[in-house]
Amino acid sequence: MRELGNGAGYLDFHTHILPGIDDGASTEEITKQMLREAYRQGVRTIMATPHNYPGGKNAESQTVIELCGKANLWAKEIAADLKVLSGNEIYYRESICEEIAAGKILTMADSRYVLVEFSPGEGFVKVYDGCRKLIERGYYPVIAHIERIHGVFSKEEKIEELIRMGCYMQANCEDFMGGIFDRKAARLFRYLECGYLHFLGSDCHSMADRVPMMQECIDRLYKKVSKQAVDQVIYENPTKFLEKKCI
Repeated sequence: MRELGNGAGYLDFHTHILPGIDDGASTEEITKQMLREAYRQGVRTIMATPHNYPGGKNAESQTVIELCGKANLWAKEIAADLKVLSGNEIYYRESICEEIAAGKILTMADSRYVLVEFSPGEGFVKVYDGCRKLIERGYYPVIAHIERIHGVFSKEEKIEELIRMGCYMQANCEDFMGGIFDRKAARLFRYLECGYLHFLGSDCHSMADRVPMMQECIDRLYKKVSKQAVDQVIYENPTKFLEKKCI
């Protein structure tokens, strides 16, 4: 397993690992199993990002924070260097900035980074305008699983425009694992080489489907993309994020 020189391991930027709070882990035991598997995969820092939908029955921010506290106790039973940080996967809506300010939505690890989800069918203009509003309020929008937003992901010039504005891109590990005819995976490899991807996430939900995975993906990345590009996304960007610095 590849490690940072300081032994920090990997950051899983997008997970649904907290128990009974969304469509992710349904029980405490499953959360513990997912924590053990994440650690086995080389992950040392896990972002817990339960869904937060407009008008949905979302867990209150304090509940998320308290569950992260419990998850950290379970993590310490596995290894002293495994930790869980709180956040949300926020489905975009016009009131997002006001809800963050009111404490109804969590930023990532109490930073200015926010993980924002858009509909797969969302157009570029809506994504651009939504992210621009966040940036104008001083936040750093990270677009969740960018490969799912077809109208943006398929147009490299649109990706470039969002990045120039100040957006970051998160991709799911699973989507790099396609075969030689998988166009989505091929595009992800190219974007990673070009520096258009900033964070990796397992987007794990359970131990049966959408499981914690990081090492297998990273091993594949090192075979397909330059070491410099991979190191950037798995080591350098996470380090800056955890230090609450702008990438």
